[in-house]
Amino acid sequence: MEIDMRIENMRQEFPGMPDSMRAMVEREVAKQLKVTSVSGYQKKKRMAHKSIAAALVAALALGTTVFAGVTYRMRSSQNGTYGADIGMDAPESVTADTQTSAAEEILPVKLEVGYVPEGMVKTEGEKYSYPDALQKGGVSLCLYRMDTGDDQFQMSFGNIVAREDLTINGHSGVYLEFNRLFEDELAFNQRIYVAYTDVHYVLEMIVASDVTKEEAIRMAEGIRLIPADPSEASECIRGEDWSAYTGNAFSEKEEGNEFAVSSPESIAKDQMRTHEIGESFPILDHYTQQDEGLSVCVADVQVYDDIHVLDQAALDSDQREEIKRETDADGVLLPAKINYVRYGDGVESMSEIVETKEVPQKLVYATVEYTNTGSEAKTKVLFFGNLLRAEESGDQMVIWSEKPGDGDVWDEAVANGICNFEEMYYYDVHGGERGNNYIDSIAPGETVTVHMAWFVPETVLPCLYLDLSTGGTAYAFDELSQEMGYVDVRQR
Repeated sequence: MEIDMRIENMRQEFPGMPDSMRAMVEREVAKQLKVTSVSGYQKKKRMAHKSIAAALVAALALGTTVFAGVTYRMRSSQNGTYGADIGMDAPESVTADTQTSAAEEILPVKLEVGYVPEGMVKTEGEKYSYPDALQKGGVSLCLYRMDTGDDQFQMSFGNIVAREDLTINGHSGVYLEFNRLFEDELAFNQRIYVAYTDVHYVLEMIVASDVTKEEAIRMAEGIRLIPADPSEASECIRGEDWSAYTGNAFSEKEEGNEFAVSSPESIAKDQMRTHEIGESFPILDHYTQQDEGLSVCVADVQVYDDIHVLDQAALDSDQREEIKRETDADGVLLPAKINYVRYGDGVESMSEIVETKEVPQKLVYATVEYTNTGSEAKTKVLFFGNLLRAEESGDQMVIWSEKPGDGDVWDEAVANGICNFEEMYYYDVHGGERGNNYIDSIAPGETVTVHMAWFVPETVLPCLYLDLSTGGTAYAFDELSQEMGYVDVRQR
């Protein structure tokens, strides 16, 4: 599934944040979700977005000053057996007496990419993928603007299987490779960091397993950051301010903390607002939570053992290959594989698969109708469907997950392959500038029908709720989703 789909549909996850901070957090969370869900990197108990964000902040040590005239070098160090810390060191000649707190102006920069691995194409922004895995692999580039000082860049990681300090065109950097728990799946298991202390930026390259280390480093060697005049800012890459990581922006919800995150994994049963199949209800705006002049209705839900209902033209080539691997010659779904994972701490122990089981796999296929209830035409209408898994527990509704029993040595059951995606895997309406999950236009009074589908293990059929908000999540109870209400699509 496109990683950007999650980014576009998580805007309400951090409702009190400025747009710039929200964009940074959404990118980080999406990146970590992709890594955790696919490679097993630092995955713990179906980590909620807030838990990932809090963990990110805990790993980042920050300062408050910018030192002028001091050249810092990026270096890595071992942390336990499998952990690694990266940060910036000052030359030995630099002492506290020679440091100055005079802030330097950090100019916008143009990013030039001089080398791209053969066959790879630029998909959008600074993302590069192979045509048969668009948005699912390749390399993504990000810049951190070191507004707190070059020396303040510090990060900590676990589950490291390879680490190397680099020199890239005279700039210091670090290469990291993470453990791939599921070797047969594409994972963003590599990162490269390069310090451009001359312009006060740090480059982060998020590299997937379909790119070799050698090609990733060669791509890094072809990158140039060109200082630009502020008037050229619109032509420059947008860097994330390192100061955005300061404070307790991602802490648990506390009174008076406007940046608090609230996406719990359990809620009171009487807070679980639901709709029946065939019931229409309004779609609420991301930010105002007001009716935006659109209603939605899940007209029908069917469960199939095969894929005959899917329009193959609505699938990209990568999806067709993924589905082919999990169906027989007649299109009948093969059993889903469930991996039972015991997690290490990432520092002294690695995560490992201790058991694997197979269960019947099903296709959940929904017919969803969007109606313009306003008086004006609507264009580029974003739509999305998360298949939340929830069950009753006393007076609570809790996110469902398979629990270990007495004698079990595993921590979490992780579905392998296409049933790993709880966001919609399939949709047959495409629009917007990237031809993805948008309806190009809906006239007043018009209804547009979208078919969505998910692959699931048979065991989850009794606990499925469809979340049609465009700001929700499949892993927790989101406030916007609760306000709109979930559609009860449980199969009893």
